[in-house]
Amino acid sequence: MIEEILAFFNIEGQLCNYEVVNSGNINRTFIITMKTKSQEEKKYFIQKVNTNVFPEPYKLMKNIENVTAFLEKQRQREGDNKHRVLTVIKNPAGQSLCFLENNGERDYYRVYEYIENSVSYDCSTDSQIVFNTGRAFGNFQKLLRNYPMGNLSETIENFHATDKRFRQLLDDIKLDLVGRVMTAAPEIVFLLKRENLYSQITSELGTEGIPLRVTHNDTKVNNVLMNKDDGDFLAVIDLDTVMPGSMLFDYGDGVRSTSANSKEDEVDLSKVSINIDLFKSYTDGYLSEMAPYLTKTELSLMGESIRIITLELAIRFLNDYINGDTYFKVNYANHNLDRARNQIALVIDIEHKLEYMNSYIQESYQKYMGHPRKLEQ
Repeated sequence: MIEEILAFFNIEGQLCNYEVVNSGNINRTFIITMKTKSQEEKKYFIQKVNTNVFPEPYKLMKNIENVTAFLEKQRQREGDNKHRVLTVIKNPAGQSLCFLENNGERDYYRVYEYIENSVSYDCSTDSQIVFNTGRAFGNFQKLLRNYPMGNLSETIENFHATDKRFRQLLDDIKLDLVGRVMTAAPEIVFLLKRENLYSQITSELGTEGIPLRVTHNDTKVNNVLMNKDDGDFLAVIDLDTVMPGSMLFDYGDGVRSTSANSKEDEVDLSKVSINIDLFKSYTDGYLSEMAPYLTKTELSLMGESIRIITLELAIRFLNDYINGDTYFKVNYANHNLDRARNQIALVIDIEHKLEYMNSYIQESYQKYMGHPRKLEQ
């Protein structure tokens, strides 16, 4: 299989090593090492696209090709020699996807250049790593702020449509296909009481206040490669969910994923909280890059976005529990219910700290602006 893919992409040299990368929940990944004619070693990522999650792989790759090409031009224009952009490998015919037949089905593969001298972290409580994670995603959106949005497709429809996800939950509660609704009654009531929050971002998306931007939609620590030498970010990776959206989606989920003091399925809810120091680090990193380009509305909703995105994940976990665990992988019967309870506990802690978080966002914004200024709106 590896040899067929190498031949399709006309990758020169002799295969001397390959290893399976076990991190990541969606796509199967290999790191291969080739020895060139000059006896130099060159590494590549080979990745199998999960077509259950991304049923239109060519549309997916068009997004990635266009965004990475734009990013690379911006990087060069700014004279940035410290950071890198994912490089998509194409064959001599300009194709970026190889498919192999497998029991009557097509398996799709793509290849990226390996980014040397890099390291990634599944999670981190190191404030500098979290700062550089926020900075990496802020830089990503800064460089793409003038990207032609007509060239970007939705790879997962309504991915952050929190209001639609809530309405779907209500519909599935009525159906109660597997008889679990009564066991989740307190969680349902909690989410019902916050119904007015779910359209706060989506109702204005695409307006001057909340403009459509290129969003990554998976702003976790492990989707940033860091420089082994100085700890700075090297590159943003895993671009499958790059889509049109709001920067509030990325910022809110970035804080949620990097600053929570527990895993998403921690059942001791007394351990579930937002780490304020890590929240500050991520916020400072993000605003160090994006502060000059935010609208007044975006800035005013940054704190709220953390709560909304956390509520959205609670809705998704609870909905999957009610439907019989058809989307998220579970290890036991109430796994998704425990996840939903975990995210609800995180929302409660965010609500207790939201006033302070909003105040700090304003403070950080002014720090990176250097002085008060008129925003883009």
